[in-house]
Amino acid sequence: MQALVLEAKDRLALREIAIPETIGSHDVRIAIHTVGICGSDVHYYTHGAIGPFVVRAPMVLGHEASGTVVEAGAEVEHPAVGDRVCMEPGIPDPNSRAARLGLYNLDPAVRFWATPPVHGVLRPTVVHPAAFTFKLPDSVSFAEGAMVEPLAVGMHAATKARLQPGDLAVVMGAGPIGMVTALAALAGGCSQVVITDVQQPKLDLAASLGPIRPVNVAQENLVDVIHAMTGGWGADVVFECSGNERAAAGVFGPLRPGGTVVFVGMPMHPIAYDVATAATKEPRVEHVFRYAHVYPRALALMGSGKIDVKPLITNTFGFDESVAAFDFAVQMPPSSVKAQIVLEA
Repeated sequence: MQALVLEAKDRLALREIAIPETIGSHDVRIAIHTVGICGSDVHYYTHGAIGPFVVRAPMVLGHEASGTVVEAGAEVEHPAVGDRVCMEPGIPDPNSRAARLGLYNLDPAVRFWATPPVHGVLRPTVVHPAAFTFKLPDSVSFAEGAMVEPLAVGMHAATKARLQPGDLAVVMGAGPIGMVTALAALAGGCSQVVITDVQQPKLDLAASLGPIRPVNVAQENLVDVIHAMTGGWGADVVFECSGNERAAAGVFGPLRPGGTVVFVGMPMHPIAYDVATAATKEPRVEHVFRYAHVYPRALALMGSGKIDVKPLITNTFGFDESVAAFDFAVQMPPSSVKAQIVLEA
């Protein structure tokens, strides 16, 4: 089949590749419709590795996907052939200790699309366990279905934050993950979200999504803004979604005493963790690695209209434009948030 193959660092090709996939009794075969371009895909393209995950052989990219079930295994009841679906890209070992504890996202043996050596889904079809394949509500498009994967990260972060109705949250970083985290925080009960960045077009878009106060940290001091909004008390929750080392080092500044910090972004280097400042506030600190048991809730919120991800889909490319799409994503302009590749018209 034809696929978008990362041959090596800085080298992509849209070419034929053999990927034998036999459908099992609990699997479905999906015709891929839409695939989002994730920052991890781009990082593999530009760096050839993410931490210990090194591209050592040609690998198909893509893990944010939606499509249509075209074949179902003998034991599969749901979803059915013809259903429009999205797919959770990580497949854990059901016998692992992490999976048995309900922490399957932390299973060291998880097989995750487009994470070496596992092929991704920028190709016509894929075989996937039915248990990790979810029917799209009628009101949710294929494009929105391909956004469930990043939204799941934001929802997992909101869950880890243990939000309370009326909370004020800060989201550091207005990229795709920051945006969906802000939407998840509002859906989770926050009365308002303050979102930070240095790219004004992204902040302007964020402000149009709901009760979201944008702060351009190149022009305003975040702590001053939060103190003005809260009478000097601070934000209930701070989500660090930028992956920027300087931003991550400052998470305790805008936080209220006894508040919660959730680290979502992945800094490229170790950060300075201000223990002294943290100690004076006794915060609860959480971390996020992907997600677990989130897709059904994400789809329910999208299907009800409670969360609308459509404004975040800013650029669409055809499958034959896949290499150009990735080159665009490497140098994405400030006005862009999420680029997607459509395989079927």
